[in-house]
Amino acid sequence: MFKKSIALKLTAGFVGIVLISMLVIGGLFIQMFRQYTFSSREQTMLDRARSIAEVIAENSQSNGQLGGFAGSMRFLDRMTEAKVWITDKQGNLSLMSGMGFGKGRGAGQGQGTGQGTGMGMGMRQGQPFNSEPLPQEAEKVIEGVLSGQESVSENFSSVYNEATLTVGVPIIDSDHQVIGSVLLHSPVTGINATVNKAVRILAISLLGALVLALGLGIFYSLLFTRPLKAMNLTALEMTQGNYSVKTGVKREDELGQLGNSLDLLAGKLGYTINQLFQEKGKLKDIIGSISDGIVAFDMTLKPISINSALSEIMSRPHPYLNEDIEKDLNELEIEAQLTKVMEEKKTSQVLKDWLGKKLMFTLSPIVDNSGMVTGSVALVQDISKSERLEQLRRDFVANVSHEFRTPLTVIRGSLEAMVDGTVENSEEIKRYHQRMLSETRGLERLVGDLLELSRLQSGKIKMNKEKLYIPNLLEDVVRNFETIAGRKGIKVEYLAKQDIPAFAGDYDRLRQLLVIFLDNAVKYSPANTTVTVATSLLDIKTLSIIIRDQGYGIAPEELPYIWDRFYKTDKSRNSGGTGLGLAIAKHLIELQNASVSVQSELEMGTVVEIKLPLGNPKV
Repeated sequence: MFKKSIALKLTAGFVGIVLISMLVIGGLFIQMFRQYTFSSREQTMLDRARSIAEVIAENSQSNGQLGGFAGSMRFLDRMTEAKVWITDKQGNLSLMSGMGFGKGRGAGQGQGTGQGTGMGMGMRQGQPFNSEPLPQEAEKVIEGVLSGQESVSENFSSVYNEATLTVGVPIIDSDHQVIGSVLLHSPVTGINATVNKAVRILAISLLGALVLALGLGIFYSLLFTRPLKAMNLTALEMTQGNYSVKTGVKREDELGQLGNSLDLLAGKLGYTINQLFQEKGKLKDIIGSISDGIVAFDMTLKPISINSALSEIMSRPHPYLNEDIEKDLNELEIEAQLTKVMEEKKTSQVLKDWLGKKLMFTLSPIVDNSGMVTGSVALVQDISKSERLEQLRRDFVANVSHEFRTPLTVIRGSLEAMVDGTVENSEEIKRYHQRMLSETRGLERLVGDLLELSRLQSGKIKMNKEKLYIPNLLEDVVRNFETIAGRKGIKVEYLAKQDIPAFAGDYDRLRQLLVIFLDNAVKYSPANTTVTVATSLLDIKTLSIIIRDQGYGIAPEELPYIWDRFYKTDKSRNSGGTGLGLAIAKHLIELQNASVSVQSELEMGTVVEIKLPLGNPKV
């Protein structure tokens, strides 16, 4: 973790830059210092060699001998801090510092030949004073010096067994002739010692600078990374959903600008996320309020989201688990259609039968902004009601056509018989007239029911409330049905369990409502059965009216649809009714602000309970 720290990297980089810079500068300095030291030493040795050469030239001109000068060679050795060699113009060594006149090669031959033009430096009759050979590096210098040029050589010395500096200066007489050479031969130990001392000083300075650079680097790195850490903590807080966090960086440089940008980003992101959550909530509410089922799939056809209506449509308990959804969809076999929809990027519709329902699946691909398919969605609609309504419409047309055609056929046949003169007997004519009147009344009843239902649905009917007593109303209705029921051997009874107070209501509408239910009870009950009407007060403001028969009953799956227009159960299809009675009754109940419930079993009869609110008896 620490190795990846930017503070360590900045510190190492800072120290590395300082170290490399100082090494480069120190190397250049040492090189320049060494060059300067060598150049200074070289120049000093050249100046001293020139001085010696001038003195030797003057002394040679005055007496031609070096006897007095030879005694000064030890002094020259110390003065020049170098070994001094003096040669003649042939390069033969004549004098050497630290040595007196010895036995030259001309010893025992007298004072010499007296050749005044040559140097008599320690030589007798042209013999050199010192017979020891010069070092190889000195001989190379002499070659250049005897040609009249000053010469310098830096090489390894066989005399000192170390690196030395050798300079040579020609000795020129008054005639500008080279009569010899002066060589100074000195080891560079002193120069190297000076350079080494400078190197030590530089190394100590470099070490101190590195310590200082390390401290400054750490301080600078921490100063630089502190706002970055604050920004990192801010970013981490943002990942946890805290968009009100601030970096707290108050600077005028780029880091300050970055901190301000991050603070602005947090604010904008918080606002945007809040808006997205609001939109998501709205979308969730909208999807949840949709009565159709919705299920979304990913690319692997795994359900990822559903709404609450899907479980009801699929007749499954809530919550509808993904495992159950996958199982049911596998039974419906819509995976192939989903795959095709995602491949072709086209919406498709599929009809499926499911648990007695007719389901319409509308399959659509989910496409992102780049045009890539990321999944699919299925809209599931229960069109069973629509199918039933369509069937009801077809049945209504068929029933109405049948209801109209039969009486019209009877009326037409009767009229044709009378017009053609087929029927001449007055009794027969009267019977035909009665038949036509009966059929006309049936047509009138059918048209009346249709008009009544239309008025109820339009909401244009007004209640004519008056003070009424429900026992009197029920007794009147029951009495009217006793004759009709008696023809089938059915007994109609009214059972009043307690006194019912008077209340304000619409007599005609309540009577119409009770007639519809009693008519159905009598019509769909077998002979020699009983239809009972009972009343009771559930509380002070609610009256319960129960109509019970011992008829054929209604299948449980048909109970939800008995209130639909033109709906007929199997037992009522041949009863002659139009299927509008209960539809009218439903609207009458709503008009009275009442409620109704029906319980029925096949061959066990039907129980209808009307709960009627009791209003103020004053009108």
